[in-house]
Amino acid sequence: MARFRYVSIDLKGKTLPGEITASDAKDARAKIRQKGLTPLQIKPVGGGSGEKNKNKQKKLFKSKQKILSETKKGVRGKGEKVGLEFLKRLLELHSSGMPVADAVKLLNQRLSDPGQKEIAGVLWKELAEGKTLSRSMRNLPQYFSESSSFVIEAGEATGNVSPILQKIISHLEEKREIRSKVLGSMAYPLFVGLIAFGVVLFFLFFLLPQIEEMLASLGGELNLMAKVLINGSNWVLAVGPFVLIALLISSGAIIQWKKTEKGGLAFDQSMLKLPLFGHIFYLSEMFQLASLLSTLIWSSIGLTENLRLCEKTIRNSYIRSRFRSARALVNEGKSLPDALRKFKLMPLMQLDILEVGERTGNLGNSMEDSSKSFREQLTKKIKTMTTLVSGGALGFAFSLVALVAISIVSSIFQVSKSISY
Repeated sequence: MARFRYVSIDLKGKTLPGEITASDAKDARAKIRQKGLTPLQIKPVGGGSGEKNKNKQKKLFKSKQKILSETKKGVRGKGEKVGLEFLKRLLELHSSGMPVADAVKLLNQRLSDPGQKEIAGVLWKELAEGKTLSRSMRNLPQYFSESSSFVIEAGEATGNVSPILQKIISHLEEKREIRSKVLGSMAYPLFVGLIAFGVVLFFLFFLLPQIEEMLASLGGELNLMAKVLINGSNWVLAVGPFVLIALLISSGAIIQWKKTEKGGLAFDQSMLKLPLFGHIFYLSEMFQLASLLSTLIWSSIGLTENLRLCEKTIRNSYIRSRFRSARALVNEGKSLPDALRKFKLMPLMQLDILEVGERTGNLGNSMEDSSKSFREQLTKKIKTMTTLVSGGALGFAFSLVALVAISIVSSIFQVSKSISY
């Protein structure tokens, strides 16, 4: 017989840790279910440290009420990048066998980057006072999210900080990579479109008027196509300022409307329905959600707390609202796959995988598989969208330039033909 440590959910949706004696993992899972619990994670207990780790886990669950609230904006941009780089340096030293406190002290002495040095200084001061790394990190919300400190606290409770640090780093790197790809997929077509627009403006407002004057001096005139283009450009110049003012006023009104609860929900929902871009926004949110949730599940801090932390990271208010409703169902005792299914937050295939993972006590692995699936889908969508939009922008620009060039050449040809006669 062996001892197994587990994390489970009761009928009320409350997450419960514990230990059980069984012949193997399958037998342990069956015994847990006999207690009316749904196992989320089952791990064998090694040596005589089981009771000690169990006490640490209980302490972890009791202390979660004291967690400082994350700032409204959360960790973004440069702060997140600086925090990530610091965690990489810390992992390198700690993985080599150096205690966390000594590693932070050394980084405080060696680092030259102002942001990372600030982190090391604050952490070393806190650690020197006897505080844990996770608790110290909560005093730096501009660099570390609440979810990261939770995961590290679980690693401290089990004595395995290095693997937890690696999981956090992997999650943050993947999140930044995906965010960069999404922004890049929108930036490149926009750049191509702006270049094409600039070329067309050059033809319409600089080249065509000069050619018109030259032809007039020769007793000729532009053909009908060229005249239409010039008249169109003159009309744009005439009404352009008014259109620009109207756009600015409309944009301001939309921004103010988006700040309201109903406006934000409606706007973010419409963003998910955009051709090409909408599905990319959805997959990006789902990837980050599944990736973070899988990391948090491995930390054994409790599913209800995991979902609360994940909710705070969702940027799209429409998805966040539906996820909040799903979280409420889980708190009432409904399974996570069923709650997500009711609000159509994930594809049926992914929900089936999660359901199997929940039944077998491998919800963390199932969520990690879902995260990988969302990432693969997102990468493919970004490639497809970039190809289509870039090709469309180039095609449109080429068509306009070709139209203007044909108009100019045909007009010059007509004038030269009349002169030759």
